[in-house]
Amino acid sequence: MADNVQIQLDGTREILDALDSLNPRQIINIIKAIERKALRDNIIKPVKAAVPYSSESKKSIRIVQDSEDRTGFFAGVTSDAFWLRFVEKGTNVRTTKNGANRGAIRPQPHAIDTILENVEGVVDVFAKDFGEAVEQELQKRLKKLNK
Repeated sequence: MADNVQIQLDGTREILDALDSLNPRQIINIIKAIERKALRDNIIKPVKAAVPYSSESKKSIRIVQDSEDRTGFFAGVTSDAFWLRFVEKGTNVRTTKNGANRGAIRPQPHAIDTILENVEGVVDVFAKDFGEAVEQELQKRLKKLNK
């Protein structure tokens, strides 16, 4: 169960006035774009930089849309690189049915620590920079419409 988080937004009235001129679908698209940018800048890029694995593995570190909440996203290691879970968290000592020792994997946490260190940056985008991000996104969309 998630804890309720309250964030104080500066310039809330101006943001709401700008968003009131848009239809609900446009508002959701703008918020989703800001979410993706915040996750990309604060989670995905630092994790890819911290993980010392191949470029193929780094392709599996990305943003995925939540299947239950169409406005939510997950950022981090996807199931395409399932083996990273074993490297990150390690394993217990493994044995075969005949008792032969197959060893254990020692944890080498790179991605998990980086994600936990950068969560505050994502929250800060919405707490401090949300109004500016909305304005930038609106300007970008207006520029596309005027072409």
